Amino acid sequence: METRNGSSGSLLQRGGKRDLRNSTSLSVLSTVSSSLLSSSLLFFPLFGMARQLLHSLFALAVLSSVQAYFLVGNRDVLVTERLDPILSPGKVSSHTHSILGGSNFGMNVTTAQLRKSKCTTMPIQQDHSSYWFPTLYFQHKNGSFSDVSLYVVAHSMLSSKLILGSSIDYLYNDAENGKPNTVQAFPDDFRMISGDMTLRSYNASSYAQQAITFLCLNFNGVSTKYNFLPPISCPSGIRAQINFPMCWDGKNLDSPDHKSHVAFPSGGPDSGTCNNPAYPVTLPPKAGLLEHRSVGRNPWTDALNSTQPYVYSYGDPFGYGYHADFYNGWDSGVLQNVLNKCACTSAGFGDATCCGDLGVFTLNTSGSCNLTPVVDEKVTGTMPHLPGNNPVQYGPKDATIYAATSVPAIVSPVYAYTGASPTATGSIVTSAYVIAGRSAATATAAAFASTSTHSTTPAFVSKESLTIPPVSSSVADPDAASRALVSKARRHHAAHKRLTVDDF
Repeated sequence: METRNGSSGSLLQRGGKRDLRNSTSLSVLSTVSSSLLSSSLLFFPLFGMARQLLHSLFALAVLSSVQAYFLVGNRDVLVTERLDPILSPGKVSSHTHSILGGSNFGMNVTTAQLRKSKCTTMPIQQDHSSYWFPTLYFQHKNGSFSDVSLYVVAHSMLSSKLILGSSIDYLYNDAENGKPNTVQAFPDDFRMISGDMTLRSYNASSYAQQAITFLCLNFNGVSTKYNFLPPISCPSGIRAQINFPMCWDGKNLDSPDHKSHVAFPSGGPDSGTCNNPAYPVTLPPKAGLLEHRSVGRNPWTDALNSTQPYVYSYGDPFGYGYHADFYNGWDSGVLQNVLNKCACTSAGFGDATCCGDLGVFTLNTSGSCNLTPVVDEKVTGTMPHLPGNNPVQYGPKDATIYAATSVPAIVSPVYAYTGASPTATGSIVTSAYVIAGRSAATATAAAFASTSTHSTTPAFVSKESLTIPPVSSSVADPDAASRALVSKARRHHAAHKRLTVDDF
């Protein structure tokens, strides 16, 4: 199997180290590291993955560069809903997220709160951190949307769902150019966002955009990497990949844009050091990988846009605005203990039990962890529009982010459960309502200010004049305007398809 580059600005090698975001395994839910930074320890949670298969595959990919690492399999997805406690604390988010991590996730989170989680989707039981990503939707010919559901393939191969696998990857450096390089664990209440959901074009010089790639998987042939959602049918699915910044200013747990307190290393998202005096502290390099595969239908004949049928929950048909959020919830001292003491050698080919046997953490690769939703709203299945009524915006201008015109009901309490279904559900504590007299294109932040933590959605002010398409209770066939947008998207993909082809 080969891996090739099908988009501009994506490097297969940086700083002499191979970008492992181009590597693939022979399984639907395969994943290998999204970056390699002279690392001596690799924490690599994978979703629904057989460790035996990964041992040999990963060893072949990184044995010459990685001295120590470990691999584990992420067990479940916590919940899918419109929450984002970093960007929209105490409110309903503008778009849907797929959430991993500790069960105490909610409209507001703190490290102390996450540590009290009853369960976690992470197999390392001391990792109660929250990780969330925008949900991917399939847009049908009639304009409706179906979510890309999160399932373990072994349990879902007979369904007519879209299947997604996920992982959170940690790579730990302890040396750079032969010199010690101290890595510091995330402090309490540290949080960050990687990516910008408003982007609808690509800047090849931006490290933040270089950090986002999409791999068109073909486990029996050539896999091709793009900087946008692949405009071709991918035999083994699509892997969305995003690196988080790893250099910290050492002072601020957050910043106004949730990004300025961190930076990518000197060589870009895949290589280099934290040699910028403004960001001197090296954090554990971390990436998120999500894999999508269509099962039970042909997306290229059932789609509104047969060139590329998927749209992210914030209305992005290209993936340029892809992003990910992280809120630290590791138990106190555990992650630093891993950095200081745990060394899973390459002879073990990533067997995480070597660290578990040292008592550094507790490893549990079985069971599940789920959460009943806070927001009483349909975000899965098929629906006439994206949750939050986000219009699909093709760019190339930055997308407009609209103020809320309605608010779904809020449910309390929520329940964590580890079985097939919850034993109890909460009641509606705030009813759904429409914000009367407010136009999405003219709303201001002040107009939606509220002292309640659960009564309103975040106030987003539009950056340019653009009318939101009307919402209908029924789904009509695409009109001329919709067809024009689809035609524009096809021209965009045709212009960017396979600009360069380099063997891995």
